[in-house]
Amino acid sequence: ALAMVLQCSAPACIGIGIEPPQHAPAPVAVAHGRGYAGSAAAALRPETPYRRSLVPAIGALAAAAALRQRKSWLRSARVQRQAQAAQAATELHSEEHEEDRQLQLQEWLMEAELPQPLKPVLGTAAWFNFTAALVQMGVIAVLAAFGTFLEQGASDEFYARQYPEYSSIILTLGLDHIYSSWIFWGLQAWLAASILACTGTTQLPLAKKAQRVVFRSSSSVKRASPFLIKVSCPAVDSEQAEAGQAQAGESKVRPTSERVKRLTKVLERRGFSVRVDDEENPERLDARRGLLGKFAPMAVHLALLFCLAGGAVPLVCGSSSEVMIGDGGYANVGTVLENGRRSKGPLFEVLNPMKGLFDNTQVKVDDFRIEYRANGDIEQFYSKLVIEDATTQQAQVKDEIYVNKPLRYGGATIYQADWGIDRLQLYLNNVPIVVPMKSLPKEQGRERSWGAFIPLELITAKDPSTVKKISNPTEGVVLVVENMRNVQVYGADKALTGVLRAPNAPVERKMEGMPIQFGEAIKVEGSELRLDRIIGSTGLIIKSDPGVPLVYLGFALLMPATLLSVLPFVELWVAVSDEEPDQIVIGGRANRARSAFEEEVKTIVLSGAV
Repeated sequence: ALAMVLQCSAPACIGIGIEPPQHAPAPVAVAHGRGYAGSAAAALRPETPYRRSLVPAIGALAAAAALRQRKSWLRSARVQRQAQAAQAATELHSEEHEEDRQLQLQEWLMEAELPQPLKPVLGTAAWFNFTAALVQMGVIAVLAAFGTFLEQGASDEFYARQYPEYSSIILTLGLDHIYSSWIFWGLQAWLAASILACTGTTQLPLAKKAQRVVFRSSSSVKRASPFLIKVSCPAVDSEQAEAGQAQAGESKVRPTSERVKRLTKVLERRGFSVRVDDEENPERLDARRGLLGKFAPMAVHLALLFCLAGGAVPLVCGSSSEVMIGDGGYANVGTVLENGRRSKGPLFEVLNPMKGLFDNTQVKVDDFRIEYRANGDIEQFYSKLVIEDATTQQAQVKDEIYVNKPLRYGGATIYQADWGIDRLQLYLNNVPIVVPMKSLPKEQGRERSWGAFIPLELITAKDPSTVKKISNPTEGVVLVVENMRNVQVYGADKALTGVLRAPNAPVERKMEGMPIQFGEAIKVEGSELRLDRIIGSTGLIIKSDPGVPLVYLGFALLMPATLLSVLPFVELWVAVSDEEPDQIVIGGRANRARSAFEEEVKTIVLSGAV
């Protein structure tokens, strides 16, 4: 309220100077007491002449403050307008730059030289078309899924035992190695041929047709366009242009040609590639936009061919091999790839770019471990690997791998694929011994297992290191291992004597009253047998696949090309009417978003561009 009073009284107080009485205190005393608000309110009271004399002075001060505030507001508004103008200019420049790039791409596609389309050969229309390609991809997907559920690479006896009714079909059709069978790769070759035929006989002609410039007459525009717009061009609209050209001695520009020229500039700003029949006096115009959508399907086909080629390269010059390495052991990468135990291309020695690069490289297993679930099932198994120089043993790469997390080094990929039991570290009567384990034949309904045999003469000896010769190699103790937690011990009578528990294996409760011995140490044939460690072995797949970059390139091209292939392709034609020379006819068509394109053309016409 005080501020309103001061502002209202300010105009009357400007330029008025009032001297305070001689007995009055200094003006600074006004600030004492209850502050400025209280002092100003006291000064407005009419009880004393001195207080009445301060009202105009306070009003003048308030007016000056309001004036300064208004100037500050004006400066801020001016700075803000300048910043907005600069931002708008930057955005306009970037938009114009983007439009120029799009127009340059459009013009490049218009001028691109495409090869001649292929002529369909008898029968190719039925076997090498889009429908056939979809069927082929569906069958390939079904076979790939079938290979996921059916065990691959097993022995003939395994399929005869597991699938007695269908084993002959599985082995005859090669479904036991489906990803390298003749059916699988025959379908992929057929798919590649379909893609090439579709590109050469369908997509290439469509792209060349999209490049073709057609100057249509008004009657042709009517026939080709789903919509038609007629614009009258009276002569008065271009009188000034005609007068100026007449003074310069140039030929007159007809009103219709002037409109076509104006429309050309508007369409170019909207990303159209525009062609006219005459630069000086155009009467017909051909414009098109979205050529990228016509070329993108060919890029999709090229991406699919890259993916198929990337899958075929390993069969020709790739190599894949598996190796079991015990904890602390190592294997030469080059030797493993040379063996090609899983697959090896016939041209591996000639065409594989990695051939010979791994001859001096070895992989070492620093540690192998298995994590178990609460119910005893395996959750995951891990291998800590080191890639070393075979000559200097200098580490190049260190990494821990597990299922679905491989190690990649220099063009080779190492996968975690299997596991096993390599050896046992035991104490027999406090003497350390190492017992190697061997895989046992798998029985129906049982898990994999590994076994070892310790002669009875070693078991009963007080010091096993003093035994130099075994006289009875058929009598002894049998050790059976099914996991990395427990070891089953069978005595000389072939009965289960006890179960050795690994020191790192968890024990939920103390097992008392068991009919057999259980623990880290048990008594066997009068001797103490203690388990120190179960050492596993990791099963690795080492693969050299030169086709992987092609697959990555194919998918990197496939995703954007698929999105670009749905861009609408639009064509616009303008022609001077055959019946009325002072009228132009506008028409066009689009393969997608037809209503939006028609509304865009109407907007251009109603905006006054024509």
